Amino acid sequence: MMAKALVFEKRPFTSVHSIMTSQGFRLIGFEESVKYRVTMRDSSTGSTYGLEIPVTPTPLEPNQAMLGRPSLDGGKRIPISVREAAESKLYEIAEYVKNIMVKKDTLAHQMDVSGSMVRNEADMKQLGKEMESIQTKEELMELGMTPDPSQ
Repeated sequence: MMAKALVFEKRPFTSVHSIMTSQGFRLIGFEESVKYRVTMRDSSTGSTYGLEIPVTPTPLEPNQAMLGRPSLDGGKRIPISVREAAESKLYEIAEYVKNIMVKKDTLAHQMDVSGSMVRNEADMKQLGKEMESIQTKEELMELGMTPDPSQ
């Protein structure tokens, strides 16, 4: 279906979880069958559709995960507008996942150069928003997940 949009690379599970939940997805599976699901509603018909994305933990690195092939369910005929909205959501998630490492490198560079994590008030507000969406060690443990040791 729309798998072209996703990034099939290993990423820290905590980062993937943070991105998925900030995009409105909820965790619906645990252990071997981890999935994230968001309900999409077609305003013209009132019908709902489920967009699911499996997340596969990497066997040799338990704190790493990869996004799997998405699926969109909700009947035989899914309106084009719903399919386009789902594809748009997947591209957005892919951009966030691709930029996980870029942001870390950028922040590290900013710290090295200026001694501060932010350059101005706008950067400070953006960093605050990003940090609000990151779950704490305790929240991850309540979900039965292993926190990333680097956090």
